[in-house]
Amino acid sequence: MKTVLITQFALLLLVIPGMSWAQIVSISGYVNNGSNGKALENVSIFDQNSGIGTITNQNGFYKLMLDKGDVDLSISNGGFKSVLHHVNAISDTTLVVSLQPLMGSKDRQKKNDQVHAELKTEKKNDRKGFKLF
Repeated sequence: MKTVLITQFALLLLVIPGMSWAQIVSISGYVNNGSNGKALENVSIFDQNSGIGTITNQNGFYKLMLDKGDVDLSISNGGFKSVLHHVNAISDTTLVVSLQPLMGSKDRQKKNDQVHAELKTEKKNDRKGFKLF
């Protein structure tokens, strides 16, 4: 009788951790440029609820392993409008996101033309003939 109880208790201990593993889901997908469809590299994908995040690879792919439930993904990259996307993750989910540029290419070109920098250097001689910068 004791052996049966010990065996059942041991099986119960093995089953409980397996049930908790089933609470994790994957959220994966791609991030691309909304204006030309090209994959975006190094885009930040961050779950605001859990604090877990990742970045996209050179193909725009990302994958997050999160607990089941509500997920608030913040997706951002410099030069693009950030996106906040809510997902009720009850199973593995694929999410494809298109980020829109902050300004058009013509506007970006005009802005780049307006940037002007000038560097002036002065050279002074000290008493021993060395140049100081």
